[in-house]
Amino acid sequence: MRRIVYPMIIASVTCIFVSCIGNTTDKSGADTIKTSQVSKNTVNKMPEYNLEGEVVVDGEKYTYEFAFNNNTKLPVVTTDEGYKYYDNSVKLYINRGQETVYEHTFTKEAFQSLIPATDYKRSVLAGFNFNYMQQDKHDRFYFIAVVGDPDETSDISYSVGIAIDKSGGISTSIVQTVDTEPINNNLNQDPNEFDA
Repeated sequence: MRRIVYPMIIASVTCIFVSCIGNTTDKSGADTIKTSQVSKNTVNKMPEYNLEGEVVVDGEKYTYEFAFNNNTKLPVVTTDEGYKYYDNSVKLYINRGQETVYEHTFTKEAFQSLIPATDYKRSVLAGFNFNYMQQDKHDRFYFIAVVGDPDETSDISYSVGIAIDKSGGISTSIVQTVDTEPINNNLNQDPNEFDA
């Protein structure tokens, strides 16, 4: 289990933890994490990835899947060190069986009110994952977004907890402690399932 306690290190491990969980694939379908050299002579990109999993909410089993992608339509972000980065977006789907019950594209703009303006300007949407810290709560869908400086040596990073209810309502808040990996293989088992 990898438990990340300090938000400032989350951005630097975002690309690492996605290789440990879910299905991480590039557009060719091969399991991989894209890496690239950072350069001041070009606009840099963070690694892209796809993840999916299952979760039980109110006794029903759902699947979620999302794609974390560079978004060239968003404004380019310049860090304090002068590096330029494309910002990112996340397309999230929540399904019940074959039916998509929730679909949304997240950008860092959704979390702007939670982040100081000076940090927001030089940050990108640096990561997205299921929030395993909330694994025992079966009332909503819980995710974590990381907004921060894409430079892994920076300490500018904010972990945002996202709670989505079954009607599509969203609440967000800054969180200090997140868990980015399943604690056990029975993560998706509803603890109330066998109470009858």
